[in-house]
Amino acid sequence: MAEALISADNHIDLTYCPADLWSSAAPAKWKDAAPRTELRDDGLHWVVDGDDKGMWNGVGPGFLKYNKGSFAHVDEMKEAGFEWNYFPGAKPRPTTPELRIADLDREGVKAEMVYGCLMINHMIADRALRGWCDQIYNDWVADFAKRADPNRVFPLAIVPNHDPKEAAAEVRRCAKMGIRGGDLAFKHMVVPLWHHDWYALWEASAECNFPISFHSTGFQGTRAPNSPEMEKEYFTQYRLVRSALFQTDTMEVLVSLLASGACEKYRDFKFVLGESGVTWLPYVFDRLDTEYYDRATSLGFKMAPSDYFRRQGYVTYQQDKFLEPIIPLVGEDNIMWGSDYPHPDCLWPESGPILDQNLAALSPSVRAMLPTRRAFPKRKVSTGRFSGRALRSSIRSAATSSAMSQFILEMRRLIAKGMSHG
Repeated sequence: MAEALISADNHIDLTYCPADLWSSAAPAKWKDAAPRTELRDDGLHWVVDGDDKGMWNGVGPGFLKYNKGSFAHVDEMKEAGFEWNYFPGAKPRPTTPELRIADLDREGVKAEMVYGCLMINHMIADRALRGWCDQIYNDWVADFAKRADPNRVFPLAIVPNHDPKEAAAEVRRCAKMGIRGGDLAFKHMVVPLWHHDWYALWEASAECNFPISFHSTGFQGTRAPNSPEMEKEYFTQYRLVRSALFQTDTMEVLVSLLASGACEKYRDFKFVLGESGVTWLPYVFDRLDTEYYDRATSLGFKMAPSDYFRRQGYVTYQQDKFLEPIIPLVGEDNIMWGSDYPHPDCLWPESGPILDQNLAALSPSVRAMLPTRRAFPKRKVSTGRFSGRALRSSIRSAATSSAMSQFILEMRRLIAKGMSHG
């Protein structure tokens, strides 16, 4: 029996946003720079700051057009009823309320936290435009959650990364709208994460009980393709490097945040490393604590840096083959599961059966950590990817799911509160 599922890492990408979300509201000065869609020969494309990014309603955040045989799981998603349509009038499943709820129901997910357009703040050079785009999205996604189901869909706001004071102001504004947390794009920030200018944001986060997430966006690598031609020729190799090292950038985020003293100064500040995985954390903890005592005790921390994570930090994982022995080193209350819907590598629509199968391989000590459980309907796990992955990843489970973190407990409290007033 798998536990009632709450996904701490689901998504709404730019590819699934309303085609006129920003263009319909853009003032004259940003008419050509704000994200918009343009109709091309093969359908609608997103244009951001003048650059053609690719297909509207494309395959995940990569703006790719669906091509059978390119991604095994994308083919399986299509066979399961997930459609990609690039033309005006289409209804993307992730941003059509009734379709999104139907997809949650299909895999037995009770509630979800939803990361937004993670790449917006990477794509737009103009800082003022970035901040405006963040606000437009946040207003829209708050309304979307209400239209979908506010007791099940919990969106994360996009937190401006161009100015810490504006970021703090947006946190307070979004908290008043009922949004429960936010995501800070950590690339192209005005100052590094370890800089004390960010204290304004951490203070607002603590004040509003508004956890700040940092979602991995892919390792760029020391050497990217030199030209579009090289990228096309070596697409598979380059994508493999980026994907296999996906979480690498999150290491710097964690160390920078702990080194900043944010957790020392603001005990009520909570943070989440989204889609970061878990098994790398003990290595980083060891290195960080060692280097702190060797080189940085002048910072005056009252605890080892890694202990601040265990008190205030959380990570999400989708599949970590060697998770079980790592749990006591990280903290079972700090680990959250996420399905990653609707990304090409997500578990949808088989999260329940896959996790059911994997739970059987866990030791009694790990299974004992499980809080409330419920049985999923008996379903045959499909052949191919899912059965193979389940066998290869026998340790992946909901055992350390979001139910065990304060972050998710708060969400469950809100769910229960909403249901009691329904």
